[in-house]
Parts: sequence; structure tokens; C-alpha cells
Amino acid sequence: MQNVGTYDRGFKFLLVSRAARSVSLSFSAISYPLYLSLIGFSNVDVGLMAFLVILFTILQTILLGALGDRVGYRTTLFLGEIFPLVSLTSLFFVKSGPLIYLSVIGGIGGGPGGMRGAFSPGTTAIVAKNWQDPSSRINRLGMITSIGAFFSTFGGVLVIMRQYVEFLFGSSGSYRFLFGVSALLVFISLISIIFVTERNVAPVKKKKLITSGSRNHLGKVMLANAFNGAGIGLSMPIISLWFKVMYPYATSTEIGIVFTISYISTGTGSFLASKIKMRGERAGKIGAYGRMLQGFLMIPLAFSPFLWIAGTIYVFRMGIAGFGTPSRSSINVGGLKEGDYGAGSGFQASAARVAQTTSGSSGYLMDAYTPLPEFLGGLVQLGAGIIFYILFVSTIHKSSIKTEEKSDSEIHPIK
Repeated sequence: MQNVGTYDRGFKFLLVSRAARSVSLSFSAISYPLYLSLIGFSNVDVGLMAFLVILFTILQTILLGALGDRVGYRTTLFLGEIFPLVSLTSLFFVKSGPLIYLSVIGGIGGGPGGMRGAFSPGTTAIVAKNWQDPSSRINRLGMITSIGAFFSTFGGVLVIMRQYVEFLFGSSGSYRFLFGVSALLVFISLISIIFVTERNVAPVKKKKLITSGSRNHLGKVMLANAFNGAGIGLSMPIISLWFKVMYPYATSTEIGIVFTISYISTGTGSFLASKIKMRGERAGKIGAYGRMLQGFLMIPLAFSPFLWIAGTIYVFRMGIAGFGTPSRSSINVGGLKEGDYGAGSGFQASAARVAQTTSGSSGYLMDAYTPLPEFLGGLVQLGAGIIFYILFVSTIHKSSIKTEEKSDSEIHPIK
């Protein structure tokens, strides 16, 4: 039987994988909409491409999540790296034509964020399987998020460096060269996963994807994630293009700087979260209030008259996102029974992804009135935070009151 030290050594390789993956996907998430616009795609077409990216991600998340419960989560982590590798390689080799649409299969879009590359099917599940204690889970999830966010800054640096690469390869060629660098980083991530350790327990035998003990909790998480995903879909997948349209004077370098600083902010928030012991009602409140504030901040951002004001708001928002994500992730997986971690976390993520197909309308909204996608997305995410509070914080509070009343009645029985 493997000891905790073995899992910790394997966890270091998982962090290496998340670091390399985050550099790659943070660059591609910013650059993908800008590159498509550069080679002739309209705002509406870019929004539709973001829709297709999310659609393929949904299918992969469901299938790989269910597969993980049966063959192991390390295997699904490995398989999950193949898709972005194909996408980025196609962008490196293909300049135009039908093959450019191969880029949608790898989940390389979906909106830039410090957590963009940190999580893929199997990540949360393998942490839940290897570490049973909620505080240990939050600590590991916080480390994954913070490592992902800090290394995402290098993806932002690649965006900034594109102007120097442009002298050698031209405008579109500079993007393709850096997509090739990103593909190499995903390959490094894939190799690192081979050395990740997974707790060796017999798989739970079940006839259905989700056992009855997990269904109630799973339904609540999927509802909360769906509302949040709808807001994210409206505001985030083409936000780098939104900055370009909203502030025409902004260069790709300036936009890259905004996102680079936001990645640092996300990493700092996640690092702080990993150092604080959180469980129960406290963890729920941090997750709920964080999501509410994320949504609220998108509203003034949408109408900010200057890039530096919008950028500052965005940086602060992403710091809040980094701080709240580990506690929400722990709550999401904490109510699942062992054996349901893969399918359960897959369905949870898929609920958010399905709702993110609202990204298909983001290009239309931006053409109609530029602030609209960020404003509406912020309102919906604010509502999602309220729903998370009602579903999880209120129920935790009520159950704790009942427990206290029961304990009190046992100490002072009514005669």
C-alpha cells in the first residue's frame, strides 16, 4: 500500500503538468480570438468558434469523467492532453481552410483566466481520491490553482513577446509560431502525468454512472454551475477581443499585460486560500461571496471609459476568483461518494460548459452594443453566487443548528 509521501511526490509531477499546461492554454485563450479576427473571422464568427470549442469540451468532460471512475483518473488526465495537443499543432501547421476548424476540439479557448490550464477532466477527482480530509483537499486544490495561475503569467508574457516574434515571422506567422511553442508545452504536460500517483483502491462496482448517494448533491452543484457558466459564457470566451473592440487604441501587448497581471492576482488569491483552513459554512461563504463579487465587478468593467480602469477591475476580479475557487471545488466534490468522483466532477463541469454555450451570442451582443456581453455576463454570475449561497451555505447553517439542538437535547433531556 502506498503512503502519503508517495502521493505527495506524484502530486509534484501533477503540479509540473498543470504549470506547463497553464502557460500553453493561457496564451492560446488570449490569442485564439485575436488570431481568428486577424485572419478574417468576424466578431460573430469568433463567438461561434468559441461555442464549438465549448461544445467539444462538454463531450470530452462527460466521457473522460465517466471513464475515470472505471480505469483511473491518471489515465483520463493523460487522454485529456491529447486534444489540446492536436488543436495547437493544427494551428501551428495550418494557415487557412477547413483544417483550421480542427482547433475547436481541444478546449484551447473558453476565456483567459488564471485557472484556465489548471483543471482538466480527472484533476479534481484524483485530488479527492488521494486526500480524504476537506482541509487537505482545499490545500492541494489551492496549490494547483495558484501554480496554474502563476505559470499562466508566462502565457501572458508570450502574448507580449509576439510583437518581437512578428519581425521574424510576420503578423499571423508570429501567432502560429507561438501556437507551436504551446503545443510543445502540452506535450511536456502529457509526459509529466505518467509520473502522477493515484491511490490504489478497487473501483466501485456500479450499474449507473452516479450512485444514489451522490445524486442530490450533484444536482445542486450542477444547478449552481449552470447559472455561473451562463454568465461566464457571455462575458469571458472572447474577452481579449472585447478589450480590443472596446479600446481600439489598445495593442496586443497592452492587452497581454492586463491578462498577465490578472494571472498573478489569481495565483495570489489561490495561494492565500491554500494557507487558510476552511471547511463547512466558512468555506461555503467564501465560495458564494467570491462568486457574487466576481459577477458584480464585471458591471463597472463593462462601462469603463479607459483600458487602465477596466484592466484594474479585471485584475481585482481575478484575484477574488482565485481565492474562492478552491473552497467551491472542495464543496463540489465533497458531497460525492467515492467511485463517483470522476463522473460526478465531469457532470458538474459539463453543466457549466453547457451553459457556457451562451458564448455563441457574445459576438452578436458585442456588435449590438460593446459593453453588453460583459454587463449581462456579470449580472448572471452575480445571481449564480446568490444561488450557490442558498444551495450550500444556508443548508450547512441549518444542518449545524439541528446538530446543536440535538446535542443540547441529549445533554438536557426533556422529562
